[in-house]
Amino acid sequence: MDYMKLINRSIKNAWRHKFLWFFGFFVSAGDASVKTLFQDDDDHGEWLHELGELSELTDFSIDPALIVLIGTIAVAVTILFWITSVLSEGSLIFGIHRKENNVPVTFADCWTLGLQKFFRLFGIMFLAGMAVFASILALAVVVVPGYFVAAPVGIILTILAVPVLLVLILVMICVEGWAIRYAIIEDATWLLAIQRGWKLFTAHVGQSIAVAFSSMFTQIALVCGLVVAGLFLAIPFVLIAMANWQAGLIAGVTVGVLAIVLSMAYLGTFASSLWTLAYLQLTGKQAAGA
Repeated sequence: MDYMKLINRSIKNAWRHKFLWFFGFFVSAGDASVKTLFQDDDDHGEWLHELGELSELTDFSIDPALIVLIGTIAVAVTILFWITSVLSEGSLIFGIHRKENNVPVTFADCWTLGLQKFFRLFGIMFLAGMAVFASILALAVVVVPGYFVAAPVGIILTILAVPVLLVLILVMICVEGWAIRYAIIEDATWLLAIQRGWKLFTAHVGQSIAVAFSSMFTQIALVCGLVVAGLFLAIPFVLIAMANWQAGLIAGVTVGVLAIVLSMAYLGTFASSLWTLAYLQLTGKQAAGA
């Protein structure tokens, strides 16, 4: 497998098929929102602590009910984004596959397919998430008692457990990546898709891991490039703010938010394209001349 060719084609696909950016944005946003929701509990505690200090230092009184309301809205928005990201993932795979086979496809076609296969992809992603959660619990059962024996023992067990967890997560990413494409492209049921995803992974372990790392490192490189471009983009608004800070702030934030949304849309489309093209190559289903 020519990984550079795979990356270059995915970069071009993501730029060429802009009608898929809507789905790409929600794939990126869904991943980010779930990570934020399940971040370290200490981060949530620190945020609440700082909020409490703010209310003590000012006359502004924060109603606990307001905090609960904000938290509920945040969770609801996170769930909504994740649901939309599942739908969008199926839509992206379908759209890219059709384009690769030179079959006409529209936004409506992709959206309809995403709706039809939603619960199939939901089942696959849910089981993958539960597998990771179960792995974390299993490692915790081994690691936590070590700290009661002696702190050094717990530290050593933690150091040994982290690489194991990272490997398990990597395996989950690969199996899930192949399984959801089996579900969309081959119209396999979610259990059959997981089984075939696992078989494809075990048959091509090295290539699967290489695809995962290619996707990750390329996205990091693209993000770095976008950040540099964003810094240059901010210069005119800084100059405007020097003359009128309100105009500069409003214009800068508006353009900045738009740039972030478009960047997330592009990156989500790129990642899905790369995994889909790799799947088509590994399964021998790539269109002639592609």
